[in-house]
Amino acid sequence: PATRVGEAAPADAGDRTLVVGRTGLDALPHLNPLDSGWVIQGEINNLMYEPLIRWGREDWAPAPGLALEWEHSTDGRVWTYRMDPEAVWSDGVPVTARDAAFTLDLLRTDPVLNGRHGGLVDNFTDVEAVDDHTLVIRVAEPGAVMHHLNNTPIVPAHVWSELDDPAGYRGEPGLPTSGLFSLAEYRPGERITLVANPDHPRGRPAYDRLVMRNHETTEAAVQALLRGEIDLVDGLNPQQADALRVTPGVTVSVQPGRHWDAIGFNTGARTRDGRPIGDGHPALRDPVVRRALHHVVDRDRLVEIVHAGHAEPGVSIVSPVFPRHFWDPGPETVTADPDLANRMLDEAGYHRVGPDGPRIDPDSGRPLSFRLLYHSDRPVYADIRDFLVEWAADIGVELRPEALSSAPLNERTAAGTYDIAFGGWNYGPDPDEDFAYHTCARLPEEPRPTDLTFSWYCDEEFDALYERQRRETDPEARAELVRRMQRHLYLDAPQIVLAYDHTMEAHSAGWGGFGMLPASGGSITRQQADYGYALAAPVPGGTAVGEGRGTGLGTAVGIAAPVLLLAVAARAVHRRRTTH
Repeated sequence: PATRVGEAAPADAGDRTLVVGRTGLDALPHLNPLDSGWVIQGEINNLMYEPLIRWGREDWAPAPGLALEWEHSTDGRVWTYRMDPEAVWSDGVPVTARDAAFTLDLLRTDPVLNGRHGGLVDNFTDVEAVDDHTLVIRVAEPGAVMHHLNNTPIVPAHVWSELDDPAGYRGEPGLPTSGLFSLAEYRPGERITLVANPDHPRGRPAYDRLVMRNHETTEAAVQALLRGEIDLVDGLNPQQADALRVTPGVTVSVQPGRHWDAIGFNTGARTRDGRPIGDGHPALRDPVVRRALHHVVDRDRLVEIVHAGHAEPGVSIVSPVFPRHFWDPGPETVTADPDLANRMLDEAGYHRVGPDGPRIDPDSGRPLSFRLLYHSDRPVYADIRDFLVEWAADIGVELRPEALSSAPLNERTAAGTYDIAFGGWNYGPDPDEDFAYHTCARLPEEPRPTDLTFSWYCDEEFDALYERQRRETDPEARAELVRRMQRHLYLDAPQIVLAYDHTMEAHSAGWGGFGMLPASGGSITRQQADYGYALAAPVPGGTAVGEGRGTGLGTAVGIAAPVLLLAVAARAVHRRRTTH
């Protein structure tokens, strides 16, 4: 049996609104809670829908959600979940085991939704609501994921069963929810407005509305914070965080994070039966080319100069904040060694035509000239881009940068019409869902775009390791398999994880109480939980920044701070030029 954690205290704060500035809302395709792959979608899901089991604040250990406790048979093939008798949908209808059974069966039978959740539910042989408060799931093979069910939202059967196409739901307001908030407004690319559910069993939040507002860049969101138009912003770069530290009325949080940045290679976009998709460069199917490029990346330099020390050098998709599963390559660490990279390419037959031109792929006859897509709305990628272009040129590889905003860049990677692309990800507490993006099962059955794969990677040896970790119920034995999967990806290099950047967020001093995950020091936003917003509250008498919505006082800082931001940024550029 587990115990409740992270209860939100009820409050009577009147009509208060928390406004969050975000980048990337314009890249969201929809707000269907059962077809979510983007971190902001998951963040919204956790605010509106209680999962059966959620992640605990202390160490990400499984904690009660709609299920207060759970147990399994000796052979691990029958799992029983006891539902919270106080849980209720926002329309007053009780939440029951029948809602959970309906949701999980929907994920098993709907082809679109199964594409997202098949790795979890395809192992189910039967899902049964024994009564209103007892859910029984029978599985073909024992598996560790049954302890948390991947934080899957549960939807109301009495409403969703009436939808003609559950997979086609895009985020229309009005559907009942079980979480702390309900959807009041969704303007794609502009803003999302949630309203607090007043009768939630955990207590209503200390404010009435939560608004997420889109900004083209993080700098635009910072300026909105300084004008008092928003209360919270995330995704800061080191220069912005340093500037905001000395801004009256602003609180800055810098913590280790679970987010990583990487460049991913198009390893051969194709269907499961091998039919080609897109127009990726054929040379990147060769691990030798990818490994050679791996050997020109100086992660330490990127951390020092681009991240100003606010990051850790990247290894694999598991962040060091998850010590049980994190893999340290030790003596196998790939170091920046362009001489070795040149020898690797020479020996593989990728010869230079002239002293300055790119090498030639011996199979296709095409030069090693690759399109490098990067997000125009993330300035840090432009800095990394400059280093990568120069480093690759040292080994006879040409990188041709193309700046795109998030939405078209994501469309290009989903369609396989790219060679190399920047990307980022927030790794979850359990490895199953994240590593699934590297499996052959995530390739589409037909030649069409998909966002279900990382780098279009498919490898039988990796798939075998993945299946073994899914069936392993001993935590340490499973952790060893997860470390082996990381080693495999690190050495085969379908992507190069550059850095685990620190979580840098800032909020108006007129707000406080934001619940971090983990509680000892972690992120406020982009959690796989609702603690950040659930525990937030206006600070009585708190001194806020800007004049915008009346959250506080003072306008002088809104004039002075941009100058400070520019000054810090100028110092960073000078430093980069003198150390590069």
